[in-house]
Amino acid sequence: YVFSQPAKPAGSIGELAPDFQLQVVTAQGLADEEVRLSSFRGKVVVLEFMVSWCHVCQQMAPSIAYLEQQYRGQDVVFLSVAATQGGASAESTATFIRDNGVTWTHVLDSDNSVFSRYGVGATPTYYVIDRSGRIFTKFQGLVATDAISDAVNVALSS
Repeated sequence: YVFSQPAKPAGSIGELAPDFQLQVVTAQGLADEEVRLSSFRGKVVVLEFMVSWCHVCQQMAPSIAYLEQQYRGQDVVFLSVAATQGGASAESTATFIRDNGVTWTHVLDSDNSVFSRYGVGATPTYYVIDRSGRIFTKFQGLVATDAISDAVNVALSS
């Protein structure tokens, strides 16, 4: 899904990934817990920007689930930032988590400010962030599982 965003994104390759702290969404809805991106320094982060009703996000969920299983126990974190665009909400995100059997962490961007700071103009958008917190690479749309895996492997070894 494509929507308009500011022309100058903060999240460019090689730059420090803009930090944020957002509330966790589980299969039951909003949790009484927050996650801060910078708390994962020292690990590689696969950061997904998604919307619950996005068909491509739904198509990608099994691939991300597969990758999350492959990297379990390694220094890799999967984190999805859910927008509230077009009627999406904590409730619809919880439904997405349940319907897709998601096991990784989702957080709610309730005012879509993190989407804006990263200049996300389409969902899904994936950032691979290296151990130092810098943006290693970015993917948009339907992405081959191997492409994400290759980027994670390079980020892990650097």
